[in-house]
Amino acid sequence: MSDDVASTSSWRTAWTVVKRYWHWPLLLVAGLYAYQQYLPSIDLSTVKRPAPPVVAQTMEGERFRLQDYRGEVVVVNVWATWCPPCRVEMPGFVDLQREWEDAGVQFVGIAVDRNGAEAVRPFVEKKGVNFPQIVDPGLAARHFPGEVVPRTYLIDRQGRVRYRHTGVLLKWALDDALRKLADEPGTKGATL
Repeated sequence: MSDDVASTSSWRTAWTVVKRYWHWPLLLVAGLYAYQQYLPSIDLSTVKRPAPPVVAQTMEGERFRLQDYRGEVVVVNVWATWCPPCRVEMPGFVDLQREWEDAGVQFVGIAVDRNGAEAVRPFVEKKGVNFPQIVDPGLAARHFPGEVVPRTYLIDRQGRVRYRHTGVLLKWALDDALRKLADEPGTKGATL
């Protein structure tokens, strides 16, 4: 067999394999990307910054001051009703609020909907959201800036931002981090 025939045969075999199995590397890369997005490795080892001095009115008309939750773990979720990933993660946050409430964990949502409570209230009621909601795009931009929603921040018992995630954060990815933060000591009542 001549070198040209062997080379052509090798290329045909390689091309057949590529045509038949081209999707496997693509699926592997997509799977790794999805894993990192939906089950991120939550690193709590670094303190990002002190939590901002958030003071706002909740959708229910109550005053919300982040410093009132000093000594508790606070999960701040910046979201919108028009955001499909936000709608996916919200039921998990409702479950986690119920499960971790007695351990000193408090979720708070900051909705960035331009139509305000008119857009947010029906969604919150339908989904049974069990934690305070602030509807204020300006507050989100000032204290928890970013271009993409959802954004989730974990604030420890000492009032420090320990983790920030942009994108969907599913319940099982957050559960272990809440356990670690809830086990850390804190100072109830100290100012931020």
